[in-house]
Amino acid sequence: MGRGAKPPLEARTIEEEKREGVPDRWVHPEWEGQLPWVVQGVTGRGRPDAPSDFALFREGSLDSAPALWASLAVSLGFSVVFHSRQVHGRDVLFHDGPEGYGLEIGPDADGHASGTPGVLMGVTVADCVPVYLVDPLRKAVAVLHAGWRGVVAGVLERGLQVLKDSFGSPAGDLLIHLGPAICVTCYEVGPEVHDALGLSHRGIPTPVDLLGILAARAMTAGVDPSKLTRSAHCTCCGGSPFFSHRRGDQERQVGYLGIRPR
Repeated sequence: MGRGAKPPLEARTIEEEKREGVPDRWVHPEWEGQLPWVVQGVTGRGRPDAPSDFALFREGSLDSAPALWASLAVSLGFSVVFHSRQVHGRDVLFHDGPEGYGLEIGPDADGHASGTPGVLMGVTVADCVPVYLVDPLRKAVAVLHAGWRGVVAGVLERGLQVLKDSFGSPAGDLLIHLGPAICVTCYEVGPEVHDALGLSHRGIPTPVDLLGILAARAMTAGVDPSKLTRSAHCTCCGGSPFFSHRRGDQERQVGYLGIRPR
């Protein structure tokens, strides 16, 4: 780096803190302290004899999964939680009321947004990135499911646009956190993925930093780097408290976000 050159902008890394419960959860400690109206986190693996598996649309999904979703909502003080079958696309649903009770399934989508107290929303992940967006001024939130296909489809940019269109939230006002996901060391992918993401490659499988790509796209869209954080947790590294598809897990944890009921 030449003299006087500015260092590259990067998302700050934070380590989520565990909150014990049924199920156990990991939360952004700074948001927990600074944003008391926000409920945010990601669940963990659970016990070997009682995995906290939130998968609903996989063949062989547990019959107990809907009840697990409902119990998560109740444990966090909500009467309802919204989810959808995820298709690695860019659609983001808007929820304007906490109507219903327990688990509510919407149309296929890879994101959810709301500005209404009492609305809890969740995306399932197991190496893909749960992306949390919060507008602290207008009290609006969105949670996104971002694997490499979703990144290519523009799910992050769509989430930003939904908050702007619905609440007037400029990207520069948002707090964004990229939650626990597979790290660059563990995420070796083929050249076709590099091509899709617009990355150079040597024609052989090489690692990709999916969180880093999302951070760069967020900053390109106008997000303030000082308001952007990424998780220190890798879902795939040995000893991880989270499920990992690459490690062979079929189960899914849920990244959840909502506005605390009044």
